[in-house]
Amino acid sequence: MSKPLIIVESPAKARTIENYLSNEYDVFACVGHVKDLPRKELAVDVENEFAAKFVVMEGKEDIIKTIKVKSAKAPEVILATDPDREGEAIAAHIEEEINNKSVSRVQFTEITKEGIMEGMEQRHEVDWDLVNAQYTRRVIDRLVGYKLSRLLWNTLQKTMSFVKESLSAGRVQSAALKMIVDRERLRAVFKSATYFDLQAVLETDALEDFNAELITLDGKRLARSKDFDTNTGKLIKDNVLMLSSSQASALVQELQNGPWVVNNVEEKPRTSNPYAPFITSTMQQEAARKLRFSARKTMRMAQRLYEAGFITYMRTDSIQLSQEALEGARNVIKKKFGKEYLPEKPVKYKSKVKNAQEAHEAIRPAGVVFADTASVSAKAGGDEGKLYDLIWKRTVASQMKPAKLMQTTVDIENQNSIFRARGRVILFPGYMKVYVEGTDKRDGKLADRERILPELKTGQRLVCKTLNPEEHTTKPPARFTEASVIKEMEKQGIGRPSTWASIIGRIIEKDYIRNQKGSLVPTFLAVSVTQLLENHFESLVDSQFTAKMEDKLDEISRGESEPLPFMSGFYFGNDNTPGFEKMLEEKIDIRKACTIPIANGSAEEIVIRVGNYGPYIEQGDERRNIPNEFSLGDISVEKAIEILAKDSSQTLLLGVDDESGQSIYLKEGPYGPYVQLGDSKTRKSLPRGTEKDDVDLELAIRLLAMPRLLGTHPESGDEIRADFGRYGPYLKVGEKNVKLPHPHDPLVVTLETALEVIKNRNKPSSELKTLGNHPNTGEAIALKDGRYGPYVSDGKFNAALPKDISPDEIDLDTAVGLINARREKGPAKRRRRKKK
Repeated sequence: MSKPLIIVESPAKARTIENYLSNEYDVFACVGHVKDLPRKELAVDVENEFAAKFVVMEGKEDIIKTIKVKSAKAPEVILATDPDREGEAIAAHIEEEINNKSVSRVQFTEITKEGIMEGMEQRHEVDWDLVNAQYTRRVIDRLVGYKLSRLLWNTLQKTMSFVKESLSAGRVQSAALKMIVDRERLRAVFKSATYFDLQAVLETDALEDFNAELITLDGKRLARSKDFDTNTGKLIKDNVLMLSSSQASALVQELQNGPWVVNNVEEKPRTSNPYAPFITSTMQQEAARKLRFSARKTMRMAQRLYEAGFITYMRTDSIQLSQEALEGARNVIKKKFGKEYLPEKPVKYKSKVKNAQEAHEAIRPAGVVFADTASVSAKAGGDEGKLYDLIWKRTVASQMKPAKLMQTTVDIENQNSIFRARGRVILFPGYMKVYVEGTDKRDGKLADRERILPELKTGQRLVCKTLNPEEHTTKPPARFTEASVIKEMEKQGIGRPSTWASIIGRIIEKDYIRNQKGSLVPTFLAVSVTQLLENHFESLVDSQFTAKMEDKLDEISRGESEPLPFMSGFYFGNDNTPGFEKMLEEKIDIRKACTIPIANGSAEEIVIRVGNYGPYIEQGDERRNIPNEFSLGDISVEKAIEILAKDSSQTLLLGVDDESGQSIYLKEGPYGPYVQLGDSKTRKSLPRGTEKDDVDLELAIRLLAMPRLLGTHPESGDEIRADFGRYGPYLKVGEKNVKLPHPHDPLVVTLETALEVIKNRNKPSSELKTLGNHPNTGEAIALKDGRYGPYVSDGKFNAALPKDISPDEIDLDTAVGLINARREKGPAKRRRRKKK
């Protein structure tokens, strides 16, 4: 007799559930979405109530076929896809495809035996309000993404040959990108200010020393960073005192020898409350700060922990803990730390997140008995263990007593000045025994939170050991990190927990953002795209507009609003707003989008323009390329003038080409040095590893003559040429390119060597290791070393390893996920060759 069929999303989850259910059920993984809008067409009929054409995704035909066969034989089909909006849509799509009258929906918030049994007891129908919300989001995102991306291709991208990736825009993506660009704009207009204060090291009679800083002079408070205007660098108010370097030095001489007398001692008890358990955003933020994980890596590690049954569902905005979790945390506190750390009642938290759905509980260790970190690391992996440790500590700490501290402020008088010393002592560590937020040290040492002062009394005289002036410079607004941009998106209501990591990943992949030592730095391409959208699609990059759309989608998911009026209002508009269709009719001003003013209002106007070969600075008839390491926030008027002057000195005349009679120059461009023939567009980048000092006229002429004709192929008759390309040396054989491996040089390679390289080009890539078989297709999956780096392959689809995954840490489940994602994208698009 056939078993009831349970359908889940991931193979790892399927294996875990099957083990817990003692093989009484047939558990099958659909590996994510099975139906979607086709990639190569809009697939939304806006004139027919926004009817969408969902089709079985490429590469999922066999999975759907297997599901149909299994469901036809099964007495019951249980849809156990993930407990969120996307999971509900997957369940609905599968239900549409199968012919089985006994279909139910279950949700597992944790993959433990208890969690699975509880879910199986609470079977229900698919939530069509949630499906409608996902449908509405998908339709609107397709309308925006499909139409705007094509608009960008037909406008900006046509004028930018330096762009490597296809430009894209999106409802949430573009609003998030504007946030990052706006922060860079603040940095661009920022004017720094320099101010001084005095730092003293004072000593008691008992030879105990401590630090104190000058806070007032002649009754006036000394200026601090917050007192300066960020646009002018000048003081905002005149009731504070700004010390110059000379004034600070004079004060040292005046105050050095005292007298130093304690004027006031104030002690205040303070309570520090524990932080709420993790939600998706706070987990991503803390993993970025403490573990240096990207948002994508954090979610990948959390997915594995959830599927292995170690944590609850990781996409949530609820800070509530179930009764089971409270019992588990309180048991740990009592056993590991003692009753003095355990509150009388469980600690309850109130969400501060805008529009929190509270559909699931907070992210916490699964079950009533929390697994220890060592066992999780051994079973799931090192990085997974680190993330689990963070979740464990945060969960346990959230249910501990507050920390008790004593804060001490001491004022010391010296003539007409007041110095201040601050101290803090932890009287009772409470939750800090387990967890301290916002420190990069994983152990959260309590000593890092203490500043101990000696015992001081009013009237007590002190001796000055050292007194020095200290220079301070105001800092521009900090660039976003992955952690802080997720926090800001959450604060403004942009996107949802399930989308934040993928949005950041996408804008990095599209070269809109560079991750520079953890900071998200927008490129000039990002500024141009943002300016175009601001000029012609203002509402789509308005965070408030985007947040209101999320509110409406949430209303639809709760059954409080209907999808059709919302989609119609968005696309066709109403009395108050023009609608997306009307915006698309506007004529696009490309030049305006690609122009960034630096200095306006004079004959010496300086602007940045983003042109065919990249960004450059323009002043009158003068143009200079902007070096690749610079971004908008780095270019002040002074820096722009410096680049205009410096770059001209970097143009070196190498000599004259006898054949054409034109001069040949060695120049510096945004992507490195290159040689150029006269004022023409004939130019060639220096090959990788070639220094500017090594370039003479002879080498420049040979480079400008590339590609170099070697001869013809004896079998096909195709011409064979050697050249240097974006990815290194290669051979051009007719219309095909063949990598020219090291140490062969296009400048000297012979026809004979080229023919040998072409003959061996189809040899398989170097296989590094076999990872196992695909759980659904049975195909062998291997890790290989290819032309552009390591990748995984099942023989049909290849998927490059993301930058945050090393070949050493790749496993079968991760490889399956990468290949499935690649399969969903469909075949790689071939670039169209421009007609000459």
